[in-house]
Amino acid sequence: MIDLDAAIKKALLAKEQAVLTAYRALKTKAGMKLTEPGRDEKARGALSEEEQTALVRKEIKERQESNEYLDPSRPEYAVNTAIIAELEQHLPAAMSAEDTEAAIRQAISAVQPAGPKEMGKVMAALRQAAPGIDMGAASARVKALLAQESGG
Repeated sequence: MIDLDAAIKKALLAKEQAVLTAYRALKTKAGMKLTEPGRDEKARGALSEEEQTALVRKEIKERQESNEYLDPSRPEYAVNTAIIAELEQHLPAAMSAEDTEAAIRQAISAVQPAGPKEMGKVMAALRQAAPGIDMGAASARVKALLAQESGG
């Protein structure tokens, strides 16, 4: 887990403005997440590892989407790129193609879907079994395998 206060302090001392912006944004989002309505009182103390990873992924995605509309010569583009590089260090390692394929096949065999219509059940099982998996790529592969198994 990321110690946001320590990361902010380190960025302040190193005078790394982009890194400081990244961790301040995360700290703000974490604070909002902790105080959102409906959150269990016991869970208000700190974010779980999964919640923190989800916030990091969300921040990276927002910065990447922002860069899609920015000219690479603009300073904001460079700041977003630096923030993305810093935050990606806190993500779990991506699964290899072989591990992804194995996890998908294991989820399919565990669920025993009747066909492509039960893709959601397979994806739910996959999300539980392999939290570090790229769900976009996995979705396409699950769809292809289920179509292949059903003969379509």
